[in-house]
Amino acid sequence: MSKGQISLKEEAERAFFRGEWRRALDHFERYCAGKPEDLRSRLKVAELLERLDRKREALQAYQKLAEAYARDGFLLQAISVNKMILRLDPSSEDVSARLARLYTEKVRETKQMRSFHPLPLFSEFNQQELHSLLGHLQAETVPKGIPICREGEEGDSLFIIVRGEVAITKRMGRKEVWVRNLGEGDFFGEFGFFTDQKRHATARAETDCEILRISRSELEKMAETYPRVMQVLQKFFRMRVLDLFLALSPLFSSLTVSEREEVLTRFQIHRVPMKTLLFKEGDSPDALYMIKSGEVEIFTRNREGKKICLNTLKSGNLFGEISLLFQKPRMASAKTTRPSELLELTQQDLDACCSRFPNLRSALEGISSRRLARTQEILLQEEVERAREVMV
Repeated sequence: MSKGQISLKEEAERAFFRGEWRRALDHFERYCAGKPEDLRSRLKVAELLERLDRKREALQAYQKLAEAYARDGFLLQAISVNKMILRLDPSSEDVSARLARLYTEKVRETKQMRSFHPLPLFSEFNQQELHSLLGHLQAETVPKGIPICREGEEGDSLFIIVRGEVAITKRMGRKEVWVRNLGEGDFFGEFGFFTDQKRHATARAETDCEILRISRSELEKMAETYPRVMQVLQKFFRMRVLDLFLALSPLFSSLTVSEREEVLTRFQIHRVPMKTLLFKEGDSPDALYMIKSGEVEIFTRNREGKKICLNTLKSGNLFGEISLLFQKPRMASAKTTRPSELLELTQQDLDACCSRFPNLRSALEGISSRRLARTQEILLQEEVERAREVMV
């Protein structure tokens, strides 16, 4: 970009911020004539035409811009511009169909190109599904620092970030724990969307944001015609649940988002019926487990065969790690007391994770030491009770 072009763009921006619409439009149009690939400046041209009540020219500028965004693979920006078009002319529904076609063609053409990164969610849809989805999205702007949704509130909408950054936090006791920051192309709100219509985390705009919203009722209407839409969303929901699960775990909370994603690939998910014996005391260890949902009882038996419950573990708890750490037979038995979903990490994968992320081993040793101390306390109390029975 030449010095003259830089000066022209800067002068256009100064005029825009001063509210000198005609002067700003003149400068932006002259600048964009030489730099048509600067789509942000072309968006300013369309906005200025709209401000100056040149509706027909604004519509044409928005339509060309939306198509340029879609052709370049920037679907969210194309959707955002499309919403502006529909605001000016609600009859322009054919634009959505054209955007869907342009984007799906772009995805097919460039799947092997490293320079192009299609949006993980939208690239799963075919042209018809994407066209239907675009028609149901509502655009919103959120200023920096404003909560988009709060943990505990009612809500069943799914959000997609077009522009800006959103921080996701979750309450743990009295503390608010940061989970991750989301950016362009990410979506959130899926926990309440797919479960109980309650917000399970707080989402706050870290910067000025533009987001797209779609309600569950709207998606259910879509699913009647395109049932695969819900299947695609469910797939992303499961991965996000697991990521949050690890982020809040005492063992994995120190890992970064990308490190958690790496660890997640090593876990196997198992749905286990109620009253399933997972392992028994004396077995050779081969894996540790985390409880995604359900309940597991950890128990042993005394010399008379009486069962002694050492712990009842629920969602988020880890078990089976002590034998792996010390390479000894299982010190207790584990049995589900309710239908459960368990994450299994084999000895080989645990060793690989600890080698890759050394802090994991020290965290695991700390958890195991506390659990051993609790177990010894329970067993000591059992011995005391047995002695009392003998004295009586």
